[in-house]
Order: sequence, then C-alpha cells, then structure tokens
Amino acid sequence: MNNLNYGTLGVLSAVLALGACSANPDATKLMNTASIEYKQEKVEAAVSTVPKWFTKLPTDEKAIYSVGTAQSPDMQMSVDMATLNAKYTLADRINGKLDGMMKTFMTRLGTDDDVSATTMSEVEKVTKNVIASVDVAGYNPKEIEVHPTGTQFRAFVLLEYSEEEARKIITNRMMKDRMVYGKIRSTNAWKELENEVNASKTEDEVTSMSNIETEINKVVQ
Repeated sequence: MNNLNYGTLGVLSAVLALGACSANPDATKLMNTASIEYKQEKVEAAVSTVPKWFTKLPTDEKAIYSVGTAQSPDMQMSVDMATLNAKYTLADRINGKLDGMMKTFMTRLGTDDDVSATTMSEVEKVTKNVIASVDVAGYNPKEIEVHPTGTQFRAFVLLEYSEEEARKIITNRMMKDRMVYGKIRSTNAWKELENEVNASKTEDEVTSMSNIETEINKVVQ
C-alpha cells in the first residue's frame, strides 16, 4: 500500500511539473537553453582535448600513419577500441602502399631478360594475394593519450607502420610461393628487395641494442 502511495505521488509530481512548465513558457525556454548550453560545454571540452597529431598526421615518406579514437567507462578498453579503429584505416593505407611497391617491383623485374611472361603472370597473382591479405601486425603505437570525459575515458591513438614492414610482407609472401620464388630469386629486382629487407633488419637490431644500452646506463647512473 505504501509503495502504491509513493508511486502515485511520484506520478502526480511529474504531472504537476510538466503542467507548470506548460503553464510557464519562460520556464520551459530556460530549461531548454540550459540543456543546450550544457551540451555545448561538453562538446567544447571534448574538442579541447584532441591532440594536434590527431587532426594533422605526421608526414614521412618511409612510414604510414593512421589515428583512432574511442570512449569507454574502462580506460584500457578505450585504448583498445581506439587502436582497433586506427587499424581499420591503417589496413586501407597499407593496401595502397603495397600495391605501389609491387608495381615498382614488377617494373624492375620486367627489365631482367631471364624473366618470362609466365613468371610475370605468377608474380601478378601473388601481388593480388598480398594486397587481399593485408597484415597490420607490424604497426607501432606512436602516440597514445587518454582524457577523462564525464564518467568515461576518451582515448586517442596514433599508429605508425614503416615501409620496411611492407617490404617484409612482400618478401615473405614471395618466399612462401615456391614456384615464384624459384623463378625470380636470381633476378636483380629480387636481390634489391632482399637487400632492402636485410638492411632494415640490421637497422632494427642496432636500434634495439641502442635502447638496451640506454636503459642499462639509466640503471647504472
């Protein structure tokens, strides 16, 4: 009985409040204005937290960049979702990058006299497979920022994908296809591609060793 009375009182209060607003247009207008202003403040606060690199991507001829953002009550979830959003865009850009690199490779390959039209056709098939199965596993989180927004977290992520990773994809796919690999491994174009991949691996090793030495020096100091 008490629950029924409380429920009835709640309904009556709501009806009376609505009646008061309808009877007083100024009060309704004031409430609508306050609601709009509150929403505007939230939007302005959200825009003020957007990093500069999010709206103006870094430019580098040897790397591909993409950004993503997401909001979640859980901080880690917001970062994961933002990363996933960035990876969608990154996959599309890597697709274009790989396509251009494969065209360059086929152009170089065409200058070798020992490469037949059949081999070129097989390479073209491999090229289509490479583009169809874009691998974004080699991305590097370049920047990550997390900002509070009400009771949730807003994450911004910048991903970097190097040209060296794209070359590795091409080389690995070619080597997996034994028929193509057997026919082109002696060509100048293949040697150039392989040398570029090996050079990038050496550079990565040097960078890793340098980072390790830096960390050791920090500990010693």
